[in-house]
Amino acid sequence: MSDDSPKTCPFGHGKCSSECGLYIDPKELNEVVRNKLASIGVIDREKGICSLKNLSLCVNRFLYEGGSGYLK
Repeated sequence: MSDDSPKTCPFGHGKCSSECGLYIDPKELNEVVRNKLASIGVIDREKGICSLKNLSLCVNRFLYEGGSGYLK
């Protein structure tokens, strides 16, 4: 979340912004959800994130924390 430049969308080849249907704007989340996600480093309180990137981060965190035992 330290990179300030917008990422390029792999689908539309434009900048990742609120114009994309996959973009999660923190302003659209209620304050409790936004603060909880920000506290664990999933989303920045001020910047949005691509929902596919968010899903990938969540799955990676699940696997890292031992969820891989459920996949056996």
